[in-house]
Amino acid sequence: MKDTMRAALLTGIGRPLEIREVPVPRIGPDEVLIRTLSSGVCRTDLHIQDGLAYVPELPHIMGHEPAGVVVERGAAVSEVDVGEVVVPHLFVADGDCRFTRAGADAQALRLRGIIGVTLPGGFAEYFTAPARNLLKVPAGLDPRIAGLSSCAVVTAVHAYRRGTVAPARTAAVIGAGGIGQLLVQLLAGAGVATAAVDVREDNLALAIRNGAGHTASASAADRVPALRAWAASRDDDGADGVDLVIDLVGTSASMADAAQYVRRRGRIVVVGEEPDFPGISSTTLAQRELEIVGSRNGDRTDQRDALRLLAEGVITPPLDEEYPLERANEALARLRSGRANGRVLITHEALRQGD
Repeated sequence: MKDTMRAALLTGIGRPLEIREVPVPRIGPDEVLIRTLSSGVCRTDLHIQDGLAYVPELPHIMGHEPAGVVVERGAAVSEVDVGEVVVPHLFVADGDCRFTRAGADAQALRLRGIIGVTLPGGFAEYFTAPARNLLKVPAGLDPRIAGLSSCAVVTAVHAYRRGTVAPARTAAVIGAGGIGQLLVQLLAGAGVATAAVDVREDNLALAIRNGAGHTASASAADRVPALRAWAASRDDDGADGVDLVIDLVGTSASMADAAQYVRRRGRIVVVGEEPDFPGISSTTLAQRELEIVGSRNGDRTDQRDALRLLAEGVITPPLDEEYPLERANEALARLRSGRANGRVLITHEALRQGD
């Protein structure tokens, strides 16, 4: 195997990625070297490039939705074999704690880093991961789709579970982009009457095709009474709002809307990450006894289930354009433009050649 590889490097905050030849990473005894086949492009990548939320050590290789083929394994690795197609669980923990023992590495008290976010990721020909962080891709599942289990799909599955601890009959999803569409599929598939709220009419139209029973423009003056009227039509007890709101936007404005969409003693699950403070008064929280629950990426169990749901076709993520690694900046620009109709992908030569 060659000693160097092509990678798209972030060399400075706010700067375009630079395509460079860099050394192939070496692996430790418990690690695996993976030849990248595909990597999804996520809004978190834009946040990293802009210096928001996560600031990794530079230069940095982004890409936290990769799938690839195991090409080398450390001396202590027995979990996976060379030639297997795998995806990573992103959160690399050092040592056990109450959260890792429960499979919730995203909340680990001793977190080494996040693959593609603070650790090197899939915008390169190869990436590494501890063997314990790898999940095998079910036979027949397209690596382009499987890679999305590391972020977009596991985030949807985890948020769904965070929101439906108590049975929900009606729900609203604020932000009908990629993850929002997956949540509409999950909720509607579970028999939950689901509304979608978004600024884009094409996203709302897609939500209808994915099972939404009601849509609303986020800028419509009547969005709150219209959504409440719809909830009442679906549930005799729904005149006060929906049982569950999942907010994928995370702004002060979207949180304010969530508080108006949800019923008394309803639950709001916050997935969107922005530097805003929630636009909900403590009076509203207390008097209406609302629950606000945060939801990050997902647990290992969530990701295993995400792969199963993808393989069974229960979840079908919409895909947008594919770009080779050398055009990684175009992929980021496509996502940043707001015109992407699904997940933007960076696919590597081995996948395009069917290797």
